Amino acid sequence: MEKMNNTEFIKLLSKAYDQSGASENPTVLQFTTQINQSIDSIHKNIKLQKNMFYMKFPDTGNTYLGIGKIVSHQINAKKELSTIKNKQYAIVSNTKEPLQFFGGVSFNLDIKRSYPWKNIPSGEFFIPKILLEEKESKTKITYSRYIDGSILKSSIIRDYKNSIAAIHKTSSTISQKIPNIVLNKQSVNRKSYLKVIEDVISTIKKTKLEKVIISRLIKYTMNHNLSVASFIKYLNKEHANCFNFFICFDKQTTFIGSTPERLISLQNKSYVIDAIAGSASDKENLQSTKELDEHNYVVDHVKNTMDLISAKIEIPSKPKTLMLKYIHHLKTPISGILKKKVHILDVIATLYPTPALLGKKSEDALKIIKKYEQNDRGWYGGALGVYDTNGDGEYYVPIRSGLIKDKTLCLFSGSGLISKSIPKMEEQETLLKLQHLLSYFKK
Repeated sequence: MEKMNNTEFIKLLSKAYDQSGASENPTVLQFTTQINQSIDSIHKNIKLQKNMFYMKFPDTGNTYLGIGKIVSHQINAKKELSTIKNKQYAIVSNTKEPLQFFGGVSFNLDIKRSYPWKNIPSGEFFIPKILLEEKESKTKITYSRYIDGSILKSSIIRDYKNSIAAIHKTSSTISQKIPNIVLNKQSVNRKSYLKVIEDVISTIKKTKLEKVIISRLIKYTMNHNLSVASFIKYLNKEHANCFNFFICFDKQTTFIGSTPERLISLQNKSYVIDAIAGSASDKENLQSTKELDEHNYVVDHVKNTMDLISAKIEIPSKPKTLMLKYIHHLKTPISGILKKKVHILDVIATLYPTPALLGKKSEDALKIIKKYEQNDRGWYGGALGVYDTNGDGEYYVPIRSGLIKDKTLCLFSGSGLISKSIPKMEEQETLLKLQHLLSYFKK
């Protein structure tokens, strides 16, 4: 970095040390400068590492690349979503921006994690040490640090310089070669999966259940490690209307995906929610009674949830068609204004999981999922995004996603079952959805 910026950083650091001694709340230092590189040009030269993440939001185009973390809040129960927002920090910054917390939560926060999510947090929200943020073709870099008086200033200054230098360092050792993949046949038992679908449909017909989403896990073996930067570049090109992301939990475990489903975007009191449900390979089949019923369950859930806290809510009378490369969905964008300011985590706690990933009635559908699904969904079907200390933020439902475990690619896919469902068609739908990510390996 320029010498002037180093001087400014040292001044701000001294201010942060003074603040930490005077404040009852933990002190966080944030120093932000503009840079003349795009995130993509930087990303391709950085090796994948623990606590590294990437998020690109489709509507705004805002892109984030984070490395490391200085503050982390892990949660293990849904009720904790409404408590972590109360944590207060004294912010010392050269901007007036609020603190941002990145991360997400698993589909079911209230169970113990198992394969393939064992040893991965059920939910986590964190402040990255290094955050690259790109908006409207302008990039800025923010260095953050939790200030503890026991750490020498000289140590933090040295870390700041080394961290910034590492971002600008060019590497020529990162392979962009696409791995060959082989299906792990043990993870695909078609007869067994069809039997599960048949049993769930039978249960729906005999009970008050209206819809249940049943997912599956299909594994592939790669002949060498995957270039996550190359994969993300492909997703941004082929699926620009999706939220493209990855989170590297450790060197062997990375969650990656490309989802069209926005759970909620909240700014002050204005919100937008995408109700997405109903799937078909062509537009005509989207208008079937089965797909429309499945979609309306989600619209009703969002309406009933948001009506309670909204001064105004707008719901189009007919859904739109969301056209993706391999599949189409019914989509109803729902917008509104809250009666009063509400933190986005409080809204998420009541809104997710929606019937698009769970079913209806919710508690009964969850029991069926626990009974019939053989693998932990983990963060698949949960919520992923960012919130800030103003209570605003944006979250997506991470469908079309998978977990990379060393050289194993674990892909998740599901379909919504109702009484009118046809097992073979539901099974084919799950395979069709997998193409969203698998297409990268067929280039």
